Amino acid sequence: MARKTDEERLKELEEKMEKIKAKKQQVASRLQQKERKERTRRLIQVGAIFEKYFDIVGEDQAEKVAYGMKGAVDKHKEKLLTIDVEKSKKENEIVYEVQEEKLFIPENEVENVYK
Repeated sequence: MARKTDEERLKELEEKMEKIKAKKQQVASRLQQKERKERTRRLIQVGAIFEKYFDIVGEDQAEKVAYGMKGAVDKHKEKLLTIDVEKSKKENEIVYEVQEEKLFIPENEVENVYK
């Protein structure tokens, strides 16, 4: 069996690199397609929620309502994100999640707690 020349080895390596590039492109394309599908699904869900709660018909109305609410949402977003939606629906009023209070004891006082 004859040894391969450097040129032959170089050619083989270049072919392998091309195959790897093609596989990389396929994987990247699948990933982009998956991300696009996830984004599309998320946009549909958000749009449906927006339409449901604001009785919106059409893109123009949605744009106007969203623009009008932007300032209030920006200002109160942190608090709005603590709304317990399920409890709010049951009680027909806004109910916020209860935050657990954590007890903080300074290190120098830990010994006094257990005495």
